[in-house]
Amino acid sequence: PSPWDPLDLPWDEMPDTPGVPRDRDARPSLDAVLALRRDRMSTVRQVLGGLTDESLAGHTAPVEGPGWPESRSYPVWECLACILNEEWEHRLYVERDLDALEGRTV
Repeated sequence: PSPWDPLDLPWDEMPDTPGVPRDRDARPSLDAVLALRRDRMSTVRQVLGGLTDESLAGHTAPVEGPGWPESRSYPVWECLACILNEEWEHRLYVERDLDALEGRTV
């Protein structure tokens, strides 16, 4: 299964990569975006809820096929740290942008 939804966008500097969508012209509805977000949050909650010390210390199975990151085994804790860091950084962007829209200084 692909970890990418057709609406996903990689970071701007990422080279075109087979299997990774890059449709900058997509204009999904707010409902579509929120549904995708709820689905992703549900998946993360399920994974976190099932973690044990043993599974957290384990490694992922390589996912074959084109895409990003390269197909190899990764430490589970490292994957989790990446996801949590991305969530934190996106929150900071949202707060910054909302402050700018509301005319507040940070």
